[in-house]
Amino acid sequence: MYEAALVFNVVCLGFVTVYFSRLPSFSVFHPLFMYLLFHGFIFVIRPIFAYFGEFRAIYEIYQFTPSPSDKLTALVGSNVGMLAFAFFSLRTGSAEMTFKQDAFAVAERNRLVPSAMWAIAFTAPIGLYSLLWLFNQSSLDASEMVIDKGTGTFINTSANGYLVESSLMLATVCVLIGWLFRFRIIALLPLLVFVVGRAGTGGRGPFVTAVICLGLLWLYEHRRKLPSMRTVWGGLAVILLFTAIGEDRGRGIRQWFGTDYTLDQSSTRELKFLEGMDFGNLEYFEFLVYAVPQRSGSYEYFADNLMLFTEPIPRVLWPGKPVGSPVQFSELFDYGYPIGMTRSLPGEGWTQLGWLGIVIWCGLWGLAFGKLYDRFVTTGQSTFWVMAYMTFIAMLVVAYRDGTVITVMRQGMFYFFPIILWKVFATGLAVPRAVDLRAAYYRRVRKAALDAARNGEPEPAHAAEALALAETPVQPDTKHKGAPGSSAYLPPAVRRRREKLLARQQMAGS
Repeated sequence: MYEAALVFNVVCLGFVTVYFSRLPSFSVFHPLFMYLLFHGFIFVIRPIFAYFGEFRAIYEIYQFTPSPSDKLTALVGSNVGMLAFAFFSLRTGSAEMTFKQDAFAVAERNRLVPSAMWAIAFTAPIGLYSLLWLFNQSSLDASEMVIDKGTGTFINTSANGYLVESSLMLATVCVLIGWLFRFRIIALLPLLVFVVGRAGTGGRGPFVTAVICLGLLWLYEHRRKLPSMRTVWGGLAVILLFTAIGEDRGRGIRQWFGTDYTLDQSSTRELKFLEGMDFGNLEYFEFLVYAVPQRSGSYEYFADNLMLFTEPIPRVLWPGKPVGSPVQFSELFDYGYPIGMTRSLPGEGWTQLGWLGIVIWCGLWGLAFGKLYDRFVTTGQSTFWVMAYMTFIAMLVVAYRDGTVITVMRQGMFYFFPIILWKVFATGLAVPRAVDLRAAYYRRVRKAALDAARNGEPEPAHAAEALALAETPVQPDTKHKGAPGSSAYLPPAVRRRREKLLARQQMAGS
């Protein structure tokens, strides 16, 4: 039966991928694209290796043995979650990906460089201090995080959590520098430094997010919906780096700098290929099925989302702050030792309400992310919009793995803070927006054409030529006929006046 489920997994993923690839919305910028990559690797490819390789490492660490029914439920549940996410994300995010960056948008971005430098000057020192602090703590093995034995949650005992996580702002800062300065080698050096520094702390998610974000911006700048094979090989290199760092938690990098004073804590057990905890969401899901509700006697009924209200409050200001969710129906550590577990979207849904919870949770995420994608595609795609959206899409790798809203909130507040501050500085400096410049330009062109018509002169040659050069499309817009920059983009009343002027000029010429 389990073998049939493995085959069904492959068939189901193939069907959804082929169906998605035939839609106009198919691109790397759609949230479903990232989810299919995540689901395909974690819940389709790796389970095959786990089955034939007889993976046991996580079962031994977590001190549980799932029944055949538990294993089958986790495998089928991951498929149900994928189908729910795909259905709702495609329902709300069906617009074709269009690239609306024109000459005005490029000019806007160039004018925004000074305000971006002000934002970077404010956030980079804080992020750098946080990164150096984390690096030093890792080198001395002096972490101030302790684990709560009841919930397995890591608690910050003395340091300020906001300061500890401030290094995440460097990810956005480094990507912003690379994008604003056109991906030049020298502009990518800050990102390289961040990758090495963050890897030395043992943390991998932030630099993976930064690399993905920069790759998405590069594809957007070159108006490519899908990555090339060179980009795919680069992604595989990031996965290998992710795995290598996970094996020693950055100890090798710290030794290279000569700053490591920790003991070798590598496991003496020889792990098989892909057997480790980095990609163990299938075993994590099996543990959740094993524990909830069979042994816990209750689901969690989405109560852990209450952390959205308690998490932002520092423990220094609230000594009695609850560990984890303020309302808990069970303790998973009563049924094993699920240290370092990430639930994933379908696993989180199962924990909240079983099969119905999987459909609700994965469906809600697909619904929300599809709407966000549709809004991005159908709006003007300003400089801030582009940067914020690409940052968000890059975050989804970690969000899909963790499966909780609190992850998006906890990390997003740091990833987006430099962008928000950039917007504040740009507003204070009164940097002209592309939409205003574009509107003013079209008004000048129309005024020149009207003045020429009143004086019986032919329409200025530069007017039509400038209109054609104002925007440089790669593909036609799906909501308008004609290419961007043509009269089809003008209001109906303006188009009628232009047509009358053109007819009058033709009559005068004849």
